[in-house]
Amino acid sequence: MLAVRMESTETPRDLPAPAGHFGVQVEALRPLVRAVAASVLRESRMHPDVDDCANETFRRALEGQSRLRPGEPLRPWLLGIARHVALDAVRLRSRTRARSVRAVAEDDDPLERVPDSTPGADDRLEHARRTAAIRAAMERLPADHRKAMEMFHIDGLAYREIAMRLGVPMGTVCTWISRGRRSIADAIGHEGNLA
Repeated sequence: MLAVRMESTETPRDLPAPAGHFGVQVEALRPLVRAVAASVLRESRMHPDVDDCANETFRRALEGQSRLRPGEPLRPWLLGIARHVALDAVRLRSRTRARSVRAVAEDDDPLERVPDSTPGADDRLEHARRTAAIRAAMERLPADHRKAMEMFHIDGLAYREIAMRLGVPMGTVCTWISRGRRSIADAIGHEGNLA
């Protein structure tokens, strides 16, 4: 447990919060710290490296809590530490990988070690099914909804610009796009249930 019991329950405003109070606040942010570490490491939240990064983040936060200025929010400060710890872990992985690559024999063809990055047949089939489902769902949309969706998602126009071009209120454009997205999501969900 990160919380440390303090003798006094009262803390002057100009001093940092008691370690116990700080520890409880930090512990409450554990899921976010794990999410940041998992994102930077590109691993699941249950991966052991994510645990290591989270524990290192909490160690650094507790040791450096005096650097948190009074009134400064804890969450961004702690998540910044988590990000830096995870980036350090990524750098360490890269250095370790580079050392192991250098250790490989000279006569070994390096191209043989490069993984094939092209999607497999299953991935291509799933992508084709999903694309067909999206196209079919787009075709079923009313013309104005479809046009608004295309202008937003394909042309990259803002709601205000779409409203001006179509000559409708911006709220109408928002509704059309929202309903279009919902229809497509429903169609993809039903397509996934059929497969």
